[in-house]
Amino acid sequence: MAYRFASTLSIAAALAAGALATTAPTRASAHMLLAPCDFVTGGGFVFKDTGGMITFSIQGGCKNGNWWGGINWLDHETGLHYKSRTITGYMMDPADPNAREICGVGVINDDNRTQVFFRARVVDNGEPGRNDTFGIAFDNQHSAGERFTLVTSRKLANGEGGGGNLQLHKGNPSNTAQPGFFDLQEWQMCGDMNSPQ
Repeated sequence: MAYRFASTLSIAAALAAGALATTAPTRASAHMLLAPCDFVTGGGFVFKDTGGMITFSIQGGCKNGNWWGGINWLDHETGLHYKSRTITGYMMDPADPNAREICGVGVINDDNRTQVFFRARVVDNGEPGRNDTFGIAFDNQHSAGERFTLVTSRKLANGEGGGGNLQLHKGNPSNTAQPGFFDLQEWQMCGDMNSPQ
């Protein structure tokens, strides 16, 4: 199955042209934007199906009129190190008020020649974090659907799926986005990459 990701440029161009800002707010089929934004931070480790460990830090939301956040991810089994460069979307799941999904673009092992897209799902299920969950999917747009890894959502509980903590924070006056951002649909932020549920 080939995955295609809406480019950041096409989203920015649509916003600049006012094409998205004039429509009524819409909900994606499974996810929607929050207005105003809250934000999420956290980190930890998870185990892949092969048993290899991934460590990660993640944050996302909107701040000061734009998307905000990033992910830093290291696969200790393969040595692949992913760092995001641009965030293209931040959504909530109406079926789970504690869940947020972050989409964006980054690079593997600091190789700027290839853009790699990601979609992460985080769920803050309270303290101390053992019931929180994390999942992530990667897609290389230049290689027709090549996925570097896919970690389905798993608990950050020692002995189960990993460890760590995710924090969902209430919004504050800096948590703003351009008005047109709230009219974007899920595919415009994340392409047709599936949620790593």
